[in-house]
Amino acid sequence: MGKLFALFVLGVFAFLFMHAVQLPVSAQSFSSIVITDVHPTTLHPGETAEVTIVVRNNGGRDARDIRLEFQGSPQLSVVGATVAHINTLPEWSEKEVKVTVHVADDTPNGVYSIPIICSWKERYLVNFSVGYVTEPKPPVQLGISFNVIGSPVINVGAISTEPPDIRPGDENVKVTVSIENSGEGDAKDVEAFLLLNSTFKPSWSGTERSYIGKLRIGDAKNAIFHIDVADNASSKNYKIPIRIRYKDSLENEHEVLREIEILVKPKPDFDVVDAWTSPENVSVGAEGVKLFVKLRNTGSEKAEAVSVRAVGEADVPFDYLVKSGYVGDLEVGEEGVAVLEFDVDADATPKTYLQRIEIRCTGDRELSDENTYIFLKQVELRVSGSGKKEGKLPAYDFALASLSLLLVAVLKRKCRR
Repeated sequence: MGKLFALFVLGVFAFLFMHAVQLPVSAQSFSSIVITDVHPTTLHPGETAEVTIVVRNNGGRDARDIRLEFQGSPQLSVVGATVAHINTLPEWSEKEVKVTVHVADDTPNGVYSIPIICSWKERYLVNFSVGYVTEPKPPVQLGISFNVIGSPVINVGAISTEPPDIRPGDENVKVTVSIENSGEGDAKDVEAFLLLNSTFKPSWSGTERSYIGKLRIGDAKNAIFHIDVADNASSKNYKIPIRIRYKDSLENEHEVLREIEILVKPKPDFDVVDAWTSPENVSVGAEGVKLFVKLRNTGSEKAEAVSVRAVGEADVPFDYLVKSGYVGDLEVGEEGVAVLEFDVDADATPKTYLQRIEIRCTGDRELSDENTYIFLKQVELRVSGSGKKEGKLPAYDFALASLSLLLVAVLKRKCRR
């Protein structure tokens, strides 16, 4: 009986103690909201990106009605809702929150933060008689930080050519283009490509491509190309697209399309409209044959002091008495005739010969074109086998025949006597 009474008294004391005294609080019996991770952490000026934030209850009590209020800055701002809610975070648990962050276009390179005001309520057990209670916690200041790295901005700067004045038909023209990085980030593996057409072609394989390498912020380097200009290129400004490829500091590949302007200046050009001889039929051994060459200026500017000269050929049997002929000035579209003179070798083979001629002129001085231009053309010259004409005798044969007839007449008279 005494033992039972003692146990009863002990139980009453234990009951009173548990209901009258608050449960002991351990060192970690509280809630603590922290941010443990953010990704991505690198952004670029002008970029708008979705950011994932890991929010953790780093304590031994439950947190409820968590409220994250994002405060913007001149460099970083939250797009859309600026407050995120989490209903509950049990002790030692975590959840992800997604927000959209925009970086101002003119943000310099650096580390920038978005302050966050965080508030929540804590739920915990007071004692067995009171049970669980929920009470608000004082707001705390949190924040997320980002490393803002500027992106390269690649542009085309000064353009120069060698020669400075480009004319139709020019070959191996050196084109130098300044490639500039005016952005806020380095660019590497920079290479440029000229997108050429029928008017411009690479002088040889690969000369439409130029490798530059690394361009730091504010740097400029030259891309060098070599091109040929078509003979029939019109006189005007041409816009040539240039494709530039590069990588940023994060190894992302980029491609931009720019353009350069190249001025093709006017230039004379010629077509051989006609060529004929006097006499019309040229025979082996003929002498004093006149060659008439008619030219037309088909270029884009006046040609001054135009002349035509026969070019010596080993297999052309002509000996020129007058090797060059002066035409004079020819406006665009105007025609003129040059006159040459030659003898045909006595042992020439009858056939059609291709006679090369050199057309020489200077540019239009009124357009400050002091260049001398040379053009090589060909004309056909037909040489026949003999200078005799059907039904007629050469002069010496006619004289011989006349003497023979005279002799016969004299002999007949003597015989009659």
